[in-house]
Amino acid sequence: MISYIPLTFFGIIAAVGLGFFVHGFVNRQKIFAAFNELASLLSGAAGRSAIWAYPYLSGTYEGRPVKIFFHTAENHTVSVLNLVVEMGVATPDKVLLLQKNGFRDPKPDQKAKLEEEVGPAVPVPGIPFDVRSKDTARAAVLMRAPDLVREIGTMTSYNQILLWDGSLIVSKQFEGVSETLPEAMMATLASILSLAKRFEELGQGMEKIGAQSA
Repeated sequence: MISYIPLTFFGIIAAVGLGFFVHGFVNRQKIFAAFNELASLLSGAAGRSAIWAYPYLSGTYEGRPVKIFFHTAENHTVSVLNLVVEMGVATPDKVLLLQKNGFRDPKPDQKAKLEEEVGPAVPVPGIPFDVRSKDTARAAVLMRAPDLVREIGTMTSYNQILLWDGSLIVSKQFEGVSETLPEAMMATLASILSLAKRFEELGQGMEKIGAQSA
């Protein structure tokens, strides 16, 4: 009887693994169907690199280019699947916001590279994110604007918000297929658009103040 235990054990593991694969595959199919429906609302298209891969979508929302895709991020000993939305934004500002004490807290050996690429930490009280920017003085003023602080306060479900090179890119831990349904995604896009407009308004206001004082 003992000689059969390993075979039984590995048989159970294989069954569980197959169950997870099938469940994941079915979910990917549901997401792809949801993205195809959403693409028709965004005058865009959904795609995927392989039938078993997570899908992606590109389109236009309120006149702005939009991309929606999935990305696996690693932090210390775990991996998390993130749902990522990228939207066009018209501002020269470059700022990275990382959820405080969240999954996106970088590994110790990555912090030097992070500072090199996006800049040092900027002390900004009153928001649930750590802020980084290469233009620390401008970012400190921008991120202390009361309207932006309130807007950022509604984005606590996101682990990263990146404003960079004409794009506003936000990511959050993927919780399930329901997040990708058209109604839910349209609400998400509306929220991101509101934040994009806020960044644009503040950026333009700072440019005007700078021009007047020059």
